[in-house]
Amino acid sequence: MASLGWIGLGRIGNEMALLLLRAGHRLTVFDADPRRLAPVLHQGAQAAASPADLAAGTESVFLSVTDADAVAAIVLGPRGLADGMARDALVIDHSSTHPIRTREIAARLRERAGAGWVDAPVSGSPGATLAVFLGGEATDIARIRPWISCYARTITHLGPLGAGQIAKSCNQAIVCATLAAWVEVLAYAERLGLDPATVMQAVDGGGAESSVRRHFLGELLARRLPPETLRNLTKDLATTRDLAHAASLTMPVTDIVRAQFAAIFNPRPDGSS
Repeated sequence: MASLGWIGLGRIGNEMALLLLRAGHRLTVFDADPRRLAPVLHQGAQAAASPADLAAGTESVFLSVTDADAVAAIVLGPRGLADGMARDALVIDHSSTHPIRTREIAARLRERAGAGWVDAPVSGSPGATLAVFLGGEATDIARIRPWISCYARTITHLGPLGAGQIAKSCNQAIVCATLAAWVEVLAYAERLGLDPATVMQAVDGGGAESSVRRHFLGELLARRLPPETLRNLTKDLATTRDLAHAASLTMPVTDIVRAQFAAIFNPRPDGSS
């Protein structure tokens, strides 16, 4: 069994870390909010005082944090991973970030510590439907695949470093467009005299069925997303916009969704967007 590190123990990070522990791996953990450590510590994980301390005793480190700024601080900041990682260690980054930032941070880590990097953003539910989009060297992917298989159902190597983040941006563009379409049609159904909740249930097994409908059912009926979810999805749409612009590609549907997304899920008190 491997000695691994995990940084970032929000809801999904905790679920993945717990599945690694249950598979028998040794885990050292760190989070900026120590209160988040309780579930994994109860299952036998050890807490580290800093990312550098965590890196010093582990062969590779998983990250599951909010954005590229958080990743950069953990990796390159004071007492960061770059101060403690071994030359043959890997960062496996489950965070959703801009691929250009991913490549920049990975290059600086290699310069300072000689360690490698795999970008590995995720979508779905750990253990049940989790998909992991991988970008990096084939030898590194082969090394980490047994660990990721502890909590993921679909594991796909998309290409070199940054490819996983590009694939995740594709996933997020589809998720956001689906959410926007559902809000629109539920308002349409209600205006024409149908109960939105009944419409949502009526499509079960039909052509409009999707994991987006199942996962976000309550939020769609309330026309509200948790602030962190809204912030993360908006960030991901901005990544898609930037990459499309750099590739001289027009994405009119995604552009419309991006322009309207925050308003769709933050309606004015009078019910308008």
